[in-house]
Amino acid sequence: MTAMTEVKQPNFLLMKRVWIAIALPIVIFYFLGMKGLVQLALIWIFVSIMLLMFAYKKFRIKKWNASTKDHFGETDGIWSHEFGPTAMKLDEKRGLIHLKEENKQKTYPFSAIKEWRYNLSTTRERAGIDKELDRTHDFRESGFYIAVDDIQYPEWRVMFFPKQGDFNSQEGIRDTELQLKRWMHIFEKVINKG
Repeated sequence: MTAMTEVKQPNFLLMKRVWIAIALPIVIFYFLGMKGLVQLALIWIFVSIMLLMFAYKKFRIKKWNASTKDHFGETDGIWSHEFGPTAMKLDEKRGLIHLKEENKQKTYPFSAIKEWRYNLSTTRERAGIDKELDRTHDFRESGFYIAVDDIQYPEWRVMFFPKQGDFNSQEGIRDTELQLKRWMHIFEKVINKG
């Protein structure tokens, strides 16, 4: 069975915090009239702005969670992952891998693949007096790396994002780790088979 996993994109206007931010001045106007609305303006404007800011942050995370597109082709032999400006597609039947990173893309035969690995950078040193370790995911360094026999582009990085949670949560770090390990297994199965 061919499996395509894609999550439904969130809608900012359907988020609870957005509706509360919109409803707050309406409720104040309904119970206290225009005078009450004006008198409490600083409070409800501040609260509404905070609600909208938190809603937008949550919306962005949900949007990124839903932006990963995976195709696991156990029957058709096409395996692909896409997130942001990066993608990889393994065509098992033709023995080809197509890679995309930012504004460059190229197709290689499986024989050009030298190695693959992943990096899940989850520990950074905080600046300051204490210099303690911060258990957050460093998005800029994390990803699935594929080394190929190409002088111009010897290594490609494919980005991953948690499908649940975010990079600053244990749930998000674990989800990303499982995705990366899944792709290690796929590469071992597909590339080593050919």
